[in-house]
Amino acid sequence: MRRTVFIATIAGLLTLGAVAGCGGGTAGQPAVAASLPSADPSSGPPSSADAPPADGDAGVVVDASVVEQSALRPMQVETDDFWEEIAGLAQIPVKVNAPMRFLRGAETFECGGVELSAADRYGPTFCAPEDTIVVSETFMDAIGASMAMRADGTFADPAAEVGLYFLLAHQWGHNILEEMIAAKGADVTLIPSNQLEVTADCFAGLAIAGVPRVFTEKGPAAVLSLVSTYGERFTGIAGSPATREKAIAAGLAPSYDDRAGLAAGVTGCLTGQAPALATALGVG
Repeated sequence: MRRTVFIATIAGLLTLGAVAGCGGGTAGQPAVAASLPSADPSSGPPSSADAPPADGDAGVVVDASVVEQSALRPMQVETDDFWEEIAGLAQIPVKVNAPMRFLRGAETFECGGVELSAADRYGPTFCAPEDTIVVSETFMDAIGASMAMRADGTFADPAAEVGLYFLLAHQWGHNILEEMIAAKGADVTLIPSNQLEVTADCFAGLAIAGVPRVFTEKGPAAVLSLVSTYGERFTGIAGSPATREKAIAAGLAPSYDDRAGLAAGVTGCLTGQAPALATALGVG
């Protein structure tokens, strides 16, 4: 993918060694993106406002396969492209591609002694030992049954779209942290887990601000809207709702067109949300 020329430096690199849990608007952006847009950041997000779906704005029940193919897989591509670009701009030599495994039927996935299954009701889960984001069929069925999507696979509910994207982008944030920690060889034993969580929240905010998909709802409350509904597989370590909203807002601060600001936001997320981690990484 094409990248802008700005180079922002980050001093530290690092990786988390266990299963990761958890779980405004941009001036000049067009209104809605109904299909996978171009990832070229220089052109800005495309608009499909002049081509409304044939079935109107009503949400319907859709199959898990529609959620996977029309929502989660395009989101995966957009997020991978975003972090490839931003890691390059920020000079973070990490492998940003986190494979996704979609579990169906009786399928299970072994994750460092924890068995993840297609029946899990939780949202996407980053399995650090296998460097994989795992998504269950039960979760996709629940999204499909919520009538947040149209029959053509686009979203009828803007809050649900950004909420679903956050659940994925947060796990991707854990992947980036995992890679940085490993590359630096930093000891994070004494780093408070809630600092890791809110940093992943902040990284998710950066992705929401920086991917080509245009979210018409970006408020932190909308971003977190599905967390309470679907929960997070590993609980008890996330920050308070107010703390998480603040971290997300920090990530959302740069505009889509400010690619340098998005790259610098990686350091900002670390120093602002996880000072102990930033020190361990030599960032700041």
